[in-house]
Amino acid sequence: MKKPSKDFCGIVFIGGGSSWAYAGSPKEAAQLAGKCCKADWKSLFKFAAKQNFNVNVIDMKTRKGWYADYRGIFDSTTKKRIPVLEVVAVVV
Repeated sequence: MKKPSKDFCGIVFIGGGSSWAYAGSPKEAAQLAGKCCKADWKSLFKFAAKQNFNVNVIDMKTRKGWYADYRGIFDSTTKKRIPVLEVVAVVV
């Protein structure tokens, strides 16, 4: 059985943290990250039934890991900033 592709990571920054999800395409990663954000943070924030999220998508094809803080998204190995591939607006 072939494993699903996890070439892209969608990250939503919110309040004091973030939510993220991996997928095979930027749009799919953004959609999944929006759903995760709504589920992860619903106890602290009130979301609309159809909530807009701006999701930062990064390319994970050549990366072994990442971390994020208030300054941005960084490669775990090199400690260099990872450029955002695109920002995708989704409604969840």
